[in-house]
This record gives sequence, structure tokens and C-alpha cells, in this order.
Amino acid sequence: MKPLVAIYTQDPQSLAASVEETFELAAEKSIRTLVLDCRPGNLRLEEAARLKQDPRTSTLACIALVPPGAGQHHIALLKSGIDECLATPFAPARLIDYLHSRRAINRSPGSVKAKSLAYGDVEMNIDTYRVRCGGRQVSLGPIEFKLLRHMLEHPEKVIGRNELIAAGWPSKDNVSARTVDVHISQLRKLLNQNCASAFILTVRLAGYALRKRRGEHPGRRLAGGR
Repeated sequence: MKPLVAIYTQDPQSLAASVEETFELAAEKSIRTLVLDCRPGNLRLEEAARLKQDPRTSTLACIALVPPGAGQHHIALLKSGIDECLATPFAPARLIDYLHSRRAINRSPGSVKAKSLAYGDVEMNIDTYRVRCGGRQVSLGPIEFKLLRHMLEHPEKVIGRNELIAAGWPSKDNVSARTVDVHISQLRKLLNQNCASAFILTVRLAGYALRKRRGEHPGRRLAGGR
């Protein structure tokens, strides 16, 4: 059986033939990234959703390798939980760059005091890649994490899509406004489900802003904020 998922760990990569096998490996290894092998006629949307919803793999970056001609299904993959799509064939350097950037995000906390940001009942620890809403820890994909970080660094500000693209996809210049909207929609849903005060406001023709509901006072960023 051909492998379904390539799993990148601190050791050489592992291969899994099913989602269940991926979960078993996740319990045994320190996994960094999942690479989902999509086939012609099957974009693995169900498998991607399961990987991103299960607590054993929900916080891991998940890349989809999509076959030629499947680029129009990019939005469907994003909605299923995929963090990045690479159309085959592609230059191996693109995958290596993504893995390196993910490794930097997931670096272990050092001796330096962890940087934190807060607004309302949203708290983010940048060094440990943890986010809490209303006192509960929540799981974010790497793109949502970057977008929320940028909003926490600029609370109340109306942020245009081009600025959000620069924050969420710093190495790309071909990300569409629709892609930004999909990720913001996912982030907004998470905040609405878990936060009592903070929410994302859509400002027509201008962008998005992290705001507080009525009766709340503007928050202050914690140590490490810009």
C-alpha cells in the first residue's frame, strides 16, 4: 500500500499508510510536520479534517501535496484544516523551506523569558506556541497563529489583507485575498467559540480588526509585545 502521510520528526521521516497509523506514530514520536499525499480525484479532505481535529495531531503543521490540475481546490483543502498546499511537481527546496520555518516556530523555550501577548481574554505565548482563550488552551494552525499574533501586536487596528498576507505568508507574493478570508474565518470561529470578550470585526473594503465586545476596556500587551 502506498503511504498516505509522510511524518517529519527529529529523526528521518516516517511513512504512514493510514490516519490510524499516523495517530499511533504521533503517540510514539516527537512529530514536527505531516505531509499528506493527495491523489488525482481524491484530495484527502476527510483525512485532513481528522488529522486536524484529533488532539494528537491537531497542533501539527499539515502540508498537502496536490496533483496537477487540483489547484482550484486549494480553498477546500484550507477549510479541511490543511496549513499549506504544494502542487506537484514542485521544487524540493519549497518543502524544505517550509519545514525549516515550521521548526523555527516550534523551537523549544530557552532560558530567555517567554514572550507573551494578551488582549481581552486571549493570551499568546510566542516561544511555546501556546494560545489560551478564556483560560482554556486552544489549538491553532501555523497560519492562524501568525495572523492572531499580528492582530495581538496591533489590537484595535484595522488591518488590510495585504498586511495580513505579509504577516501570515512572509515568503509568498501570490496569496489571494480569498485565502486570507478563509483563514480569518477559521480564526474568528475559534474566538467566537472560546472567547467572551475578544472578536474579529470585518471592516468593509478595509480589512479586519481585533476588538472587544461592548463593556470591555482596551487591553494591554504583556512582556515581549511590540
